Formats: sequence, C-alpha cells, structure tokens
Amino acid sequence: MLTTYDGRKFSGFQKQKNGRTIQEELEKAIEIVTKQKTSCVASGRTDAGVSAFLQPVHFDVEKPIDTQSFIRSMNGILPNEIKILNVFETNLHARFSAKKKTYVYKMYQSNVSLPLFDDALQISPNLDLKKMKKFCSLLKGTHDFKGFQSSGSPTETTIRTIYSAKLYHSGNYLIFSVTGNGFLYKMVRNIVGTMLKVGEGKFDLKELKSNLFNTFKATSTAKPEFLYLLNVSYNS
Repeated sequence: MLTTYDGRKFSGFQKQKNGRTIQEELEKAIEIVTKQKTSCVASGRTDAGVSAFLQPVHFDVEKPIDTQSFIRSMNGILPNEIKILNVFETNLHARFSAKKKTYVYKMYQSNVSLPLFDDALQISPNLDLKKMKKFCSLLKGTHDFKGFQSSGSPTETTIRTIYSAKLYHSGNYLIFSVTGNGFLYKMVRNIVGTMLKVGEGKFDLKELKSNLFNTFKATSTAKPEFLYLLNVSYNS
C-alpha cells in the first residue's frame, strides 16, 4: 500500500499510548473496511511532525480485497492529512526489503517570515551556500554516521551508505535532498542542522572533513515539520 501524509499534527508513524499516530489511523480504517484486525508496517517510522510524499506500508489480511473499492473506502474514512495512493499484493517487506530511501528538507531564504511558505524552514539569506554544498559532498559514500545519531534508538550498526546528498533551488525553495540505504534516528535532521551551521561559518570545512566520521558530534537538530520522506526504492 502506498500512502501519503502530512505528519505535522501527528506524533510520528509508530503507534504509541499517548499521541495521535499515522499507524493507528491506518489500522483503524483497515479494520472498518475489511472487517479484519491487522498491523501496519511502514518502510520507516517517521518521527513526530515528519511528513511523507510516498510511504510504502504493508499489512496482511486473510480475505482478498477489491483494490479500487478499498482505496475509495479508506480515503473516505481516513483524516484529510492521510490518503491512500495505491494498493497491491506483494511479497516484499515494507521495511526490510527497502534498498534506498530519499528524504528532502524544505527551506527558504528571507529576513521576513512568509505565510505562503509555512511548509518550509525560514533561514537567513546571508548563509554561505557554496560551503553548504561542499559539506553535502562530504556525506557521500559508506561511513560511520554515529555522530549524526540522536540517543534513544538502539541499532546494530551506525554505518550507512549515502548515494546522493545535494542542496539546490526549486523556485523560491531551497531543497536539501539525501538518498541512502537507511538512516539513523534523527540523522537527516542532524545533518541539516550541521549544514546550516556550516553556512553560518560556525565550522571550518577542512577541520570538519577530518573528524566528520570519527570524533564529530552533531549538536544542532533541524525542526521536524519541514522534513519529508520523498520515496522508497526496492530495487538495488
């Protein structure tokens, strides 16, 4: 099942005791439509406030479903912030079969807060974009990203592969795009926070390059509401 959602009013994807979540809303709607209770598994557990343009989710049901009727019924029940784009039968695991994920972080440069850009982070027009783009180039490759992991989410390894990390303009937006084989807890937001510090001149790039994947520890985490899961690939 392919879903899209505005996560700014939710406490993340994963179901929890206190807080409204994407998983909870999906499972309630599926039970109503199929008359079957099931659990949803996403390609990744987006944090509180984080949105998704395209989030793959799998679930198991005993009885076959009519896909078009299912989509219409689900979208009629789900809140406006969550919608189903497509549904199909698959033997892929939404999380463990994923090969690549792409996240984007939206920003705009202005001295004045602009109401029509409330889906992006306002940043200073005086940031050094050349240095920020050079920082992005340092991220590519297979590295130990432990310095960009926030505490609270244990993992077997902090080594990840970044296939692409770019900063570019899209109209009036400044977009950071990163594609990797997986991401640590708050890793993308910590990368963006560090990138902005680089643009402010808080880090020397040569010094940062030498310790980025050994002694460096990110201390600035970008806000979650401007981070978006763009897409997930299941092909190598």
